[in-house]
Amino acid sequence: MSLELNRDDMLDTYVLETTQILDDLQALVLKCKDESGFSEDAVAVIFRYMHTLKGSAGFMMFEQLNLLTHKTEDIFYYIREHKPAKIDQAYLVELVLKVSDFIQGELDRLSDGKMADSDATALIEEQDAFLRKIMSDNSDKTEDDADPKQSGTSGDASGDSLNASSGIGGDTRIYIAPKDTKANHYFQIYIVYNKDTKMANVHAYKVVHLLRGVADDIKYTPENILTSEASGAEILEKGFKILLRTSGSKSKLTKLVSEGYETETIEITEIDAARFEAGFKLFGVDAPVAAKITKKDEDFAPGDFVVHSGAPGKGKFLAKDREAKKDKGTHINVEASDMDRLADLIIKLIKAQSKLIEDKEVREAGLELAAFDRNADKIKVITSEIQNLVTTMRMVSFTNIFLRMNRVIFEASRKLGKDIECVIIGDDVKADRGIIEHISDPLMHMVRNCADHGIEEANERMLKGKPMKGRITLKAEIEDDELLVSVSDDGAGLNRDKILKKAHEKNLIPGDKSDSEYTDDEVWKFITLPGFSTNAEVTEFSGRGVGMDVVVSAVETIGGSLSIESKKDQGSTMTMKFKL
Repeated sequence: MSLELNRDDMLDTYVLETTQILDDLQALVLKCKDESGFSEDAVAVIFRYMHTLKGSAGFMMFEQLNLLTHKTEDIFYYIREHKPAKIDQAYLVELVLKVSDFIQGELDRLSDGKMADSDATALIEEQDAFLRKIMSDNSDKTEDDADPKQSGTSGDASGDSLNASSGIGGDTRIYIAPKDTKANHYFQIYIVYNKDTKMANVHAYKVVHLLRGVADDIKYTPENILTSEASGAEILEKGFKILLRTSGSKSKLTKLVSEGYETETIEITEIDAARFEAGFKLFGVDAPVAAKITKKDEDFAPGDFVVHSGAPGKGKFLAKDREAKKDKGTHINVEASDMDRLADLIIKLIKAQSKLIEDKEVREAGLELAAFDRNADKIKVITSEIQNLVTTMRMVSFTNIFLRMNRVIFEASRKLGKDIECVIIGDDVKADRGIIEHISDPLMHMVRNCADHGIEEANERMLKGKPMKGRITLKAEIEDDELLVSVSDDGAGLNRDKILKKAHEKNLIPGDKSDSEYTDDEVWKFITLPGFSTNAEVTEFSGRGVGMDVVVSAVETIGGSLSIESKKDQGSTMTMKFKL
């Protein structure tokens, strides 16, 4: 197999895993937006996401993505370690989402077979300006403390000296060097593959990729396993050598390295920091086990940031995060078109099965069919189970689509100058992929309508005795064999008089029927007619003559219906209904 194919496999893995991280990242960031700030745990998790994205981009030789994620990592490193009191949280959310969008754009290019790694200079500079601003706004730090580049950027904790600086509110932070500690171990790993192993360089890449999940630092030789097909032959001849710094155990490394990679020999030896820093020139030389550290009464491990609180009566705590990584389930990618074809084949199989079992020539031939019928019943059960399985496999939850709508709400609130939170209910409800895909645009239109038309300005809400922050609720539920998907807001509600006036202008109301004779439901339906809009101004969100008729058309195309409820000053709810 050619190197080109090998690299394609690596790119597929990179795209899949990066996409999963971006999905998790966006969900967390939008959750922080709704909670009006980033918790310490959230900052730590986002830092780890960026650390992983940076490492993956670097390994795939995407220099711009590496620089971009590194700068984002710098921001969250600073926030994590210095806990600045003054941060524009909304702008930080927007900035991280810009980074996510940029990376997603590059993934889309890769998926389309195009070259990636576009110039990210403008976004990196924007991040750098933001980082400098929060440093300036929280300028009670010392000079060393203020620049992540000078104090062990990105949380690699690789410094060798004792550094102290004043923290926010008088806290004192002491950085303890990490070398030769129980928290940090150094290993040399030597792998020999079976001589008949194909694409040994790809196997080596998989090992490195797995180890990156537990590594604080990693080196390996040969280094060009991704770019040189000849590296596979070199690995078979000389073996694959790795140097690793990690907080993981030897048993964990053994499990990661050993499983299913056609290995003949695996040697994992713990070494000291000096051997690690020396690189591969001392590889294989008898190496002492890393020095053991005797714990002191404080029980602080080297590599920790120990914070002595300046507040009276408060004790010490560790600034580093402790959240354990969560194991993810095993998934494989399947083309949606393949799933559709499989579903079609199952339907054809069931029809063919019915014709065979009920065939008149067979039934009227006077044959003994007891055994035939027993086997036919078994086949019916099996095909029914297959059909149910395929149906289940086509089902997807509302998690991703609601997440996208949360993002739309955030962007709309920023551009409209309104403070709007998003509440999500039933995102774990599942529906056929076809429905989920087709309601994305209708949902987006309804969400934007709620933000633009529904939610009032803050001052207006305050005068009505309502919270200044508006609320848009996305809800999915199954009720009486129907799938209900609704978008609600707690805004001003639909204006009956305004809608009727517009209906008159468009000659939608017969002259023999007075306005008072129309029920609210009938009035609300006017807004679903083509070209109907009560907005006087053309904005990014409305007033362009493309209205709720587009939503109704899209919903009806997939067999659904739309209902509207509204109460003055209490808000509106638009619900899409689909028969299951």
